[in-house]
Amino acid sequence: MPRFFVIIGRFFRIALALFAMVSNVRAEIIRAEDYQNFWLWAGVLPQAALSNANEIYLLAGEVSDRGKPHVVWQRSALPHIVGRNVWIVYRAQTLDWDEAVFVNVLTHVKNWKATGNRLVGLQIDFDAGTKHLDRYADFLSSLRAKLPKEFKLSVTGLLDWSANGDPAGLAALEGVVDELVFQTYQGSHVISGYTHYLLRLNRLKIPFRIGLLQGGDWQEPPFLTSNGYFTGYIVFLRNAEKLKK
Repeated sequence: MPRFFVIIGRFFRIALALFAMVSNVRAEIIRAEDYQNFWLWAGVLPQAALSNANEIYLLAGEVSDRGKPHVVWQRSALPHIVGRNVWIVYRAQTLDWDEAVFVNVLTHVKNWKATGNRLVGLQIDFDAGTKHLDRYADFLSSLRAKLPKEFKLSVTGLLDWSANGDPAGLAALEGVVDELVFQTYQGSHVISGYTHYLLRLNRLKIPFRIGLLQGGDWQEPPFLTSNGYFTGYIVFLRNAEKLKK
């Protein structure tokens, strides 16, 4: 038998085995009370599950690209979270930050710490294009250099990064960010076929978490927990009326 067909046959058997492994895992509906790490966006009401939270990622502001890039605050006052690790999150519409934007964001980070929060670090939520991770890595390197060393740097990532991202671009994030969080949803919908993307995370050499949607479907792939860089889940909380849709 030609070597080509032998290789194809082996690949097909491996694919079938993986499919069988995944198919035998029961899907579940994400319940916040089953988890300990959460995103809490502005406008989302606190939930009982937060009483058992370990880490809370709080949206603080947005870097707008309307006109000159500027910070739009999402909270009227600095929160004071007792007994929980806190991450301050900024949603970025652009990477063209001038010095004033950097100063505003970093001042806010320091103020959150001074208020008495157990602040872990800063997370940037930006939909970086899969083919432009090198540019994103350059931006994050600049931010990392300005961020006090006591704070960690986290970024959200698209599932497509794992499958189609430039290996050099992904490698450029190593040593710059402390964690990547891959979101398995887009808007209010779980991304179809997310297991296909998660399979490719074996080439990633950065600690990562998986972002889940409260009320969404989730089927944990057996291979995920055996990945030495996988550090757990974060659940994106939603208001009750959103869960009914």
